[in-house]
Parts: sequence; structure tokens; C-alpha cells
Amino acid sequence: MRALLFLAAACGPPEAPVQGVTFRDSDQEGPNSGERGSVKISEVGWSGSVTDTGAWDPTDVFVEIRNEGNRPLDVAGWQLVIEGAVTTTAVLPANGREIAVGEHWFYATKSSGCFPEPDGVAPALRFTAGDPFEVTLRDADDRLIEPAGSTDAPPFAGGFDLVESRSMERVELMFGGEGTSPNAWHFYTDADVDVPNNDRIADTCRLRTLASPGRPNSPDYSGATASGSLE
Repeated sequence: MRALLFLAAACGPPEAPVQGVTFRDSDQEGPNSGERGSVKISEVGWSGSVTDTGAWDPTDVFVEIRNEGNRPLDVAGWQLVIEGAVTTTAVLPANGREIAVGEHWFYATKSSGCFPEPDGVAPALRFTAGDPFEVTLRDADDRLIEPAGSTDAPPFAGGFDLVESRSMERVELMFGGEGTSPNAWHFYTDADVDVPNNDRIADTCRLRTLASPGRPNSPDYSGATASGSLE
């Protein structure tokens, strides 16, 4: 009996398993992990671009993200998963920088179209014009960060009317609606603003490609305006 008691005391209680989520942070090499909602999908240029001469390119599309967290992030290796008539995954390329808090970055299918200076080129981005879609942002560890849109309804905003192409913009209000809610989105508006927000569109496309890639979104129809930050 004493031997059994000694053996039990020597072994002790089993160690508790390691629990919790390990996040990659800025002290480690490579991309950061994210927390759900820390980065938002803030604009989707799903309907293509149109040059000032009227040439429509439905493959010239982009997705913009905005950092609403409390730290800069290396989003290289994060994913944009598009589900709908076409299902595809675009991996965000490295560009040697971190997206700052409140900053907007956008990823385009190419840099040779109407969006010549994207923060990254993601050729796998693809939409079927007018068909329902949902875009889901996942971090480098495949954690869900933010969904936007719906596979059960037409695009919430944006489109090509045979003359102009407009993007689908997020209402930029703190604690705004979820990305899967139609009320959180509006068409790009060309209302007068103090600071032009279409400067990252090629100057040969600005008359008919109405969007604000890489910039705070335009005012929505309710009069809400974009601050471009969390303040």
C-alpha cells in the first residue's frame, strides 16, 4: 500500500492541456493573425471598370479592406474567398508593409487597367457581373475575420448601367452594420467632398469608373460621411 501511495504522489495529477488561441504578432516573422471584425471589407468593385471612351472591362475588379483593430497588421497570406456563381480564393500578396490602424488597402486583379496602383495584385479575384456573391476575409491561419455580401441575394450595391460602373461601398461609421447586411452598403456617390477620393483610379477612367479604392468611402445617401479612422 505504501508503495502505491508513493507512486501516486510521485506521478502527481495529470497536466492540464494547453488551451487558448495562439496569435502571430508583430514580434514574429511572417503575417499576423487577426481577430474577428478587426479588419473589415470596406469596398467591392465587382462590376468592372469603364474607360472614359466607354470600354468596359468586367475582369478589372478589386476588393478593399480597412484595419479597424488596434494594431498595424501584416496581412500577407490572408485570403479573400469569393463564393457565388464563381468560387475562388485570392491570397493577399506581401508588399513589405503593414496596414496601419484606420488605413484602407485595396487588391485588384491587375495593375494594367483602371486601378494602376493597388496595394497588391490578386489575379484570382473574380466576379460574375450581377450574380449573388459573398466575400469572406480569412487570416493566414484560416480564421474567419469578416464576411460581406450574400449568396442568396443580388449584390447589395454597385453595378454597370452600360455607361458607368459603380462600386459597392461600406457605410463608414464606427459600429456600423455587419457586412452581410444590405443596410451596411451603398452605391459610390460622386457628391462633392473636401478631399477627392478617386485619385487611385487611372485618370483615363475617372469619368465612368466611380469608386474610391484605397481611400475613405464616399458619403452615403443618408448623409453619413466617411472619416477614414476610428475617431
